[in-house]
Amino acid sequence: MILSGGAFQSPHLLLLSGIGPAEDLRARGIEVVADAPEVGKNLQDHLDVSLIWECTKPITAYSITKGIKKPAVGIQWILSKQGAGRTNHLQAGAFLKSRGELDAPDIQLHFVNGVMIEHAKVQADRDGFTIHSCQLRPESRGSVFLKSADAFDHPGIDPNYLASETDRRVLRDSVRMVRDIIGQDALKLFRGPEMRPGPNINTDSEIDDWIRRVAETIYHPVGTVRMGVDAKAPVDPHLRVRGVEGLRVIDASVMPTLIGGNTNAPTIMIAEKLADQMRGRAALPREEAPIAEDAAA
Repeated sequence: MILSGGAFQSPHLLLLSGIGPAEDLRARGIEVVADAPEVGKNLQDHLDVSLIWECTKPITAYSITKGIKKPAVGIQWILSKQGAGRTNHLQAGAFLKSRGELDAPDIQLHFVNGVMIEHAKVQADRDGFTIHSCQLRPESRGSVFLKSADAFDHPGIDPNYLASETDRRVLRDSVRMVRDIIGQDALKLFRGPEMRPGPNINTDSEIDDWIRRVAETIYHPVGTVRMGVDAKAPVDPHLRVRGVEGLRVIDASVMPTLIGGNTNAPTIMIAEKLADQMRGRAALPREEAPIAEDAAA
């Protein structure tokens, strides 16, 4: 049997089935099938803040789609698969290091050609652009737990964001880095007033408070049924649930550590690799990416 409920539902279903911390399960009146203390622990996610500026030119998603232009965009897409309907307006991105001594980037940026507040739940009323800044390697760890033994009750979720001072520092640094980027002369013709966080938010405490108020998930939860070679890991390296027979968990919950990027492709890779293992297929031979002649020179 394969369980693929994701970082929230997979641990929830395991806990409801008696696989989890024995003491917690008994407290909920659930019979213990396997004492697995780490089921639901180790929750990690990418936290994101959005810095927003007005744009001085009518070239953003607002002007492109406002008024009667909106149905026209849809019709153009339906008829020709062209125009503004073929883009998600995420025009550029970057991976940055908050500190030069780091071995790998710890910040990811997305440039959005429009004002995006609360994942676009708030409708834009002007031209502007948004820079999403995400901390890639959080130290904070949260948890998923039972609120009751009722299978129809939602699980409890405590992401425990920003518990680590490092996490707070990286996001704070990212705000200042984004401001520096947008302040460059190359953007002078397009840069209007700063809408978020706003020119009055500058000190560490002011930035930290703003981050706590507006930060959002970027939908990359992992880790709540982590795999590992140690006995405490809920699943082994073949994603078999320890303490029971014939059950595997195959989704992002098995990642022991959140990767420094988006989780979609790695989750697909995990599923494909385990599908091959279960069907007895040998791994494909390793292939080296070709090196361009100018790079080699």
